[in-house]
Amino acid sequence: FPLYWFSMPAIMKGWMDRVLVQGFAHEFPNCYDSGLLQNKLALLSFTTGGCKERYEKGSLSGDIRYLLWPMQHGIMHFCGVKVLAPHICFAPEYVPEEKRKEMLRAWAQRLKTLWQEEPIDCSAEWYFK
Repeated sequence: FPLYWFSMPAIMKGWMDRVLVQGFAHEFPNCYDSGLLQNKLALLSFTTGGCKERYEKGSLSGDIRYLLWPMQHGIMHFCGVKVLAPHICFAPEYVPEEKRKEMLRAWAQRLKTLWQEEPIDCSAEWYFK
């Protein structure tokens, strides 16, 4: 998805609101590591409008991990999902065609080994270190 106003597009958030409902995805106190979607994997793959430097710690937009906290931790991990490191394509609109092709090759390569990846820690330390 395209990063939109520092989050996911509204249509995607609406889908999550309708699908990840109480009783299916979570049921208090069964959340986070004991959420109802345990043993499921999630991977956010998205594009940004700005270059990578725009989303580094200390930058104008702040560390990209800060933006991931509500989506990966607050939604996916809350439901018990194991979260893989995100796949981010920074500013594809503003890079040469060869760089966009390289982004696609990297995504295709990652998909080949996805099932061997270890989930991220999904703790505050991972996001705010």
